[in-house]
Amino acid sequence: MKRILLLFILLVSIFILGCSSGGSSKPVSVATGPVITSIYPTSGGPGTLTTIQGSNFGIVQSTSIVSYAGVTVIPTTWSNTQITLTLPANAQNNGNFLVVVGGVYSNSSVPFNLSGPVISYLSPTTGTIGSDVTVYGQYFGIQTNDTYVTFNNTPAIIKSWSNTSITCTVPDSLSSQSGTAQVIVWLDAYRYSSSFSFNLTLPTISMVNPNIDNIGARITITGQAFGQTWGTISLGGISAQILNWSDSTIEFRVPQVNYAGYHTLILTAGGRQISNGLTVKAPEATNYSPSPIGKDQTLTITGNYFGATDDPVTRKISIADYGDVNIGTHPITWSDNSLSFKWPVSNTWLGTKNVLITISIGGLTQTFTVIAE
Repeated sequence: MKRILLLFILLVSIFILGCSSGGSSKPVSVATGPVITSIYPTSGGPGTLTTIQGSNFGIVQSTSIVSYAGVTVIPTTWSNTQITLTLPANAQNNGNFLVVVGGVYSNSSVPFNLSGPVISYLSPTTGTIGSDVTVYGQYFGIQTNDTYVTFNNTPAIIKSWSNTSITCTVPDSLSSQSGTAQVIVWLDAYRYSSSFSFNLTLPTISMVNPNIDNIGARITITGQAFGQTWGTISLGGISAQILNWSDSTIEFRVPQVNYAGYHTLILTAGGRQISNGLTVKAPEATNYSPSPIGKDQTLTITGNYFGATDDPVTRKISIADYGDVNIGTHPITWSDNSLSFKWPVSNTWLGTKNVLITISIGGLTQTFTVIAE
């Protein structure tokens, strides 16, 4: 009996000694990798502040990284359970977030839905062709070969582009005749904003000055919204030479129309046509002196629409039965309301005689009678 008791005590002692030694201990728990539990928000565009919630991210970022759709993102804040970041401006697709800590990858977050661009307002909201407009909003991202702004589906020239504002020029080729253009921001063929209305000031003619003149005369059109790109002008269906063009003033020459009288003027600016009118006059001689006129005397004819000195127009004077006045032999002094030259006809008759004179300006003529001796 004693032997059995001693054996029992010995076994208990050995068991207690083994438990207290380093050779047998409770296993140590192995640390788990990063875990994403949620993201907020789950949709937005470039520049959206996003929060990733989870665990085992590490107290500091150190060499750990976070990525969106396979692209590394620089976080704003980092803690063991929360990471905040701004969605990069070059984000172009829906995607998932991943956190990598010490080479260990987290699970993928729920998908983040990338929103299209959003227009908040335009400044100014009214303008002319060729004027600058700034589009304000969010989620515009960065400018690429695929990004553009359209006015009624016509691309505008981009001057600057950021995630929240775009400055562009109202396109000259805007084709709509309406006074309202629909502005859309495009990031690609699939992501684009809703339309925003822009009030387009349409081309308008307020004055044609003068509205009566001869072929070759310089005419000024004043108005608004002509744009900066030169358009076209026609008079009676014949194209006119444009001398100067601005948004509010245009200068042109009266083309060589086929007849004197009223002609429809058509101005094309920025794809739009507006019409007005202009009367083209033949020369009008109202008086002459001296009367009668003799050979080598200076004949002065007064009137209107003879053509200003700088008008590039064909001018001619002819005397019945004697042909054209030779400008080289008998120089003509010419202005818009008077002309003079030495009378080249010899007195081969007795007394006085009525002689027909024809003045031609750009092919339009007037014939009248002078008394010669």
